[in-house]
Amino acid sequence: MASDHEEVNFSEFYEIRDWLKRNGYRGTESNWKHMQDELAPLIKKHFNKESSDHLTWDELDEYHKNFPSHFVDLEK
Repeated sequence: MASDHEEVNFSEFYEIRDWLKRNGYRGTESNWKHMQDELAPLIKKHFNKESSDHLTWDELDEYHKNFPSHFVDLEK
């Protein structure tokens, strides 16, 4: 089981904002909402996780690397 610092908390703006910025996207509320509402469910499904399960940062990074086209709607 992953620890709290390894798990992505999509409901915390600052966590997603920092990830967005590190990956070349704007750390805006609209990008956060898109990650939370649209991308998180897709990524969880890819990793066979329930909606209440947490993703790890490594899983998020892996998904971003393997499916960059899923992130095209994010503001750069």
